[in-house]
Amino acid sequence: MVTSNSDKRAKILEVALKIFTELGYHETKLDEIANQAGVAKGTLYLYFKNKADIFVQCMFDGSEKWMQEVEEIIKNDGSAYDRLRKLVELQAKVFTHSGPLIQQYIQSGEASSLGSSLAKKVMSRMRKRLEIVASFFEQGIKSKEFSDALTPMQMAILFHQTFDLNMKFQLFEAPTISSEKFYELLLALFKAQEKTDS
Repeated sequence: MVTSNSDKRAKILEVALKIFTELGYHETKLDEIANQAGVAKGTLYLYFKNKADIFVQCMFDGSEKWMQEVEEIIKNDGSAYDRLRKLVELQAKVFTHSGPLIQQYIQSGEASSLGSSLAKKVMSRMRKRLEIVASFFEQGIKSKEFSDALTPMQMAILFHQTFDLNMKFQLFEAPTISSEKFYELLLALFKAQEKTDS
């Protein structure tokens, strides 16, 4: 059976994600990634520059598809609240896939060890994600469904950071929060206050 290049690359990323998550960046060896992916070590270099490149690609594997799904949710009709619920559900799914690696990258100072060009690439991709979500919050502010107490970018950052909380809860053995509870908390934080006649 012939394996296509895209299948081989996907398999390498799948294996690498598992190993990076289990062992961390520094303890992960290219030999082990190649071995578990069933390819020669030299094959890795056909798809990736080095270990740092594989690490970054793992973090953002599927990010284009994720961004398309976010944009579809944002463009849909319906209240900002309904769309926020869908965004929370999608973000929870994405975070399950790549969140631990992104958290590891941020907390362990991998940015400095991966080199400034890769750190810039990571920041650029994160900014792009945040800007897409910020456009949603901007719509919600304009429609008066969301409060203008925070800027759309601040809201987008808070939206993303809520999912990092479950990682911290696990670290300190506190109960994690469900997607539904995250939705309720974000709604309480962002919802515009109803004006009452005095």
